[in-house]
Amino acid sequence: MNFREFPDDNRLRPIELQSIVFILRRKTTIYAKFLRGCGRFATRTDHSRGDSAVTAIDLTADLFYVSALKAAADSSFTRLLPLADLREPLAPHPRFSQRILLALSAAGYIQPELSMSWASDWLHSRDWFSHGFENVSWRILRPPLESTDVLFNWAEGTDPHTSIFENWLRIWEDLALAEVAEYTRWSLAQVGFNPNWANDATGALKAGLQRFSIQQVMYLVHIALRSLALQHQRASTGIGRLGHLFSSTIHNYVQRAHAERWTIRGMSRTPDLPRSAVAALFADGVTGLGEGYYADRPCLDALASALVAGNTLH
Repeated sequence: MNFREFPDDNRLRPIELQSIVFILRRKTTIYAKFLRGCGRFATRTDHSRGDSAVTAIDLTADLFYVSALKAAADSSFTRLLPLADLREPLAPHPRFSQRILLALSAAGYIQPELSMSWASDWLHSRDWFSHGFENVSWRILRPPLESTDVLFNWAEGTDPHTSIFENWLRIWEDLALAEVAEYTRWSLAQVGFNPNWANDATGALKAGLQRFSIQQVMYLVHIALRSLALQHQRASTGIGRLGHLFSSTIHNYVQRAHAERWTIRGMSRTPDLPRSAVAALFADGVTGLGEGYYADRPCLDALASALVAGNTLH
């Protein structure tokens, strides 16, 4: 079977889903060893939520949870450190990191450590700069191994006719947008422009990812920024309009690159933007995309190829 021949609606056929699941069921876990090594948690062998089968939304929560544990858990695995104290980023973009923690809190996986003893700090402290969302610790409520076992054996007991694969694609698309949005913020700040202009360019970045990879969209951002800087030097555009011009320039480059079939070289990741915990877990541990996470356009074709290649679980 040629997995590069997908139907027009970009959905996997049942026979393709069954073949992928059959291959995945022959694999074993990886990051679960990370938590088992602590010797604190018993091994689980079932992959369900009570009497219900694991769903796509369960797997999303487990992905976020294990990523948060990897990036922020203390040595006792009883709390998550504040975002401001992490040695590696939780997600590619600060807003995405907040999204992960709020989602996990709403789902009952964690809860913020906001006791009465904190009340005076939040209500009366004049040093309010040090009392933001990124300074909140989180208490761990869910046994970590429950999520790691389910996450790394997600094909076990999963109905291949469900939306699991489409859910992994949606997560890839979300992470890709976070990657290029943060790169855009960083690039604007590097040359002295307002990094918040990246917010106005979100629509153009999302359109670019429908046709190009993360690295390719980063290159389009790079050349759009050069064009913006040239316009500013010529004083032909006022500073108040540069943000809108930047977004329009990215959009135009995306359209031209697609229509004219540009061969776009990808931008290498800058050391100033280290790989995040959730991106590493998703690309290396769950899907086996590896560098394809950055180099391939987010699509079921690339996702299925990575799964079938046998690099998902080791």
